[in-house]
Amino acid sequence: MKILVTCAHGTSTGPIMKNKVELVLQEFEIPFEKIDYCAIVKAKDIAEQYDVIFCATSFASLFKNAAAKGTVVIGMRNILSLEEIRLRLQNAGLAPNTTDMD
Repeated sequence: MKILVTCAHGTSTGPIMKNKVELVLQEFEIPFEKIDYCAIVKAKDIAEQYDVIFCATSFASLFKNAAAKGTVVIGMRNILSLEEIRLRLQNAGLAPNTTDMD
């Protein structure tokens, strides 16, 4: 699975968000090929190269074309929340529900 994390400028929040997404993927033992991060301006041009995109909910609509071609777009209200990353992955069917992990 190829994952793209994007934020407004991609300089400070992007790397932090990337690390948090990676932590949650490891927690759920979800295999991934790579996780990249970049500014939203660049992300729009490369979105279709990824299986999953994490972004702020306000940016999610920018990825309609990628979503139409099968990319899972995960819009987040708090882009640095581990709990929200877990929940969004579960809601997208990419991670098991915690009740399933018992």
